Amino acid sequence: MPRIAILDLGTNTFNLLIAEKDKDGNPVFIYSKELPVEIGKGGIHRREITAEAIQRAIHALHTHRQKMGEYDIDEYYAFATSAVRDAENGKEFTRKMRIETGIEIKVLSGDEEAEWIYEGVKHASVLGNETSLIMDIGGGSTEFILANEKELFWKKSYPLGVSRLFEIFNPADPLINKKAEVEHHISTMLRDLFRAGETFKPAELIGSSGSFDSFAEMIIQRTSSGKKAVNGYEYPLDEFQKLYNDVLVSTVEQRLQMPGLITMRAPMFPYSVVLTDIVLKTLSIKKMKLSRYAMKEGIARHLLENKSW
Repeated sequence: MPRIAILDLGTNTFNLLIAEKDKDGNPVFIYSKELPVEIGKGGIHRREITAEAIQRAIHALHTHRQKMGEYDIDEYYAFATSAVRDAENGKEFTRKMRIETGIEIKVLSGDEEAEWIYEGVKHASVLGNETSLIMDIGGGSTEFILANEKELFWKKSYPLGVSRLFEIFNPADPLINKKAEVEHHISTMLRDLFRAGETFKPAELIGSSGSFDSFAEMIIQRTSSGKKAVNGYEYPLDEFQKLYNDVLVSTVEQRLQMPGLITMRAPMFPYSVVLTDIVLKTLSIKKMKLSRYAMKEGIARHLLENKSW
């Protein structure tokens, strides 16, 4: 059975997913690891990947490459997203990674990223016949997809990742101090999404991995519900609203003490809750679910089933 590795090189984290087929021919994920890299830090608002970020990226790729060797993979596929595609030195960055680590990187467009997120969410088996709005909050961009289990109707990638927002509005800690300014910026950028939402009328919001994993873990710990943040987890929206209210007035130091929130997300996490809250309220969506699968799972499934790019 072929065993492949997917390297999802995001703005905040470099993710490694190792996958193969089981005895029935179905894709299974046997290893997953994310490393904090923050290649957008200090430069994303200037369309630049800094020298310090390049060194962090090289170190992370060496770490992932070592793990790929331990798992004896047959092939690997490496993809970069918003921070690299928007950076003026993006081509130099991929060349440097190839020279220093031997890893060839394909830079995805925003549309390609959205399409692969849709494929990952389909694999999570959380879509149905009704139209859903899929939302994937990244460091450099946020993708929105209107779709059901059979068809993708509309998609767009916006430069509204949490690292990008953090760089634009920093310092804003707590975020409540710049709430109106941040909300105006986001709502202005998302006008065509809201028009599309009026046309397709999504019945629910599906959040794919990342920040939405943290929303689920934090709510579960706050409510002591004993549930697990699995594919299809349904968020109690009253609890999400309480989380939103608490995060908005919190400092970084306070967020670091919040159960369920991993350390690397604490500085930028308020932008995730604000983004999500605006979308839910503007489109009057009353149901929100989790997909723990996103782009890398969609790409892995495609490659295992089709054996070609």
